[in-house]
Amino acid sequence: MEGPGTAAPPPSAPLEGDAATLAIPLYAKARDFRSPHPILGDAKADEIVRTVSLRFEGMRTSGVPLLVVRAAQIDAWVRAFLADHPDAVVLHLGCGLDARVLRVAPPPSVTWIDVDLPEVIALRRRFYTEGAGYRMLAASLTDPAWIEGVRPGSSVLAVADGVFEYLDPESVRELLARIMARYPRGEAIFDVMNSYALGQANQRVHGAVGATLRWAVDDLAAVDALFATGRRTGAVRLVFARFLPWRYRLPFAIAYFAPRLRDAIRVLRYDFAAPSAPGTAAATA
Repeated sequence: MEGPGTAAPPPSAPLEGDAATLAIPLYAKARDFRSPHPILGDAKADEIVRTVSLRFEGMRTSGVPLLVVRAAQIDAWVRAFLADHPDAVVLHLGCGLDARVLRVAPPPSVTWIDVDLPEVIALRRRFYTEGAGYRMLAASLTDPAWIEGVRPGSSVLAVADGVFEYLDPESVRELLARIMARYPRGEAIFDVMNSYALGQANQRVHGAVGATLRWAVDDLAAVDALFATGRRTGAVRLVFARFLPWRYRLPFAIAYFAPRLRDAIRVLRYDFAAPSAPGTAAATA
């Protein structure tokens, strides 16, 4: 990694396939931290990138900080949810090495559980320590057993940041169904990519680590159908998100006329305790 005083990193972390893709958002957040005007200011990401050698080559994103903007939007919605539900259970699905629990700083009354593959959690434990209200759970999201070990509660927030794209549509449906069956009410916050964005990402990611993105969403009605007892309360297009720096807004204005760019990456928010109703996108930016 670039930067003055950067020590030689240790041998590469033994991550392959989907697990190795955690380097993409991690590097984006570290680069944001080093920028003159950071969006997240995520010092933890910078610390980890300088400490562990992950497979960044061929996986680095463009200069446009869309992954950081995505994280900022999700963080904002998580904070808003916890302000109204200070005793909730947060399931951070496919957490990778992300420092969301530090950025959001939930109150002690919240139970926060970071869930990811065993090899990811093993690496994560080098940088994070469990404590009151905070746990790390090693499990595949597609394994139906892991949620049985999670404390039931009155409300839950399921968060996935750059994760569901790596699951097939049926696995996403089954995962969300298990969460909704275990908790009487709650919300889900996650992002989706359209076919164009998925294809572009696969060209880079598959060649770099052999991972494959599988779930493309061109019509949000398909996602709304996963929440038969809920409704969509938010949908933000990243190219128009309020966290996007001003210098990118004018160039991205053309995306309004190009659906494949306009809807490339969207962050969605669902309330699955609401009465059954057709999903309507509120607060679209």
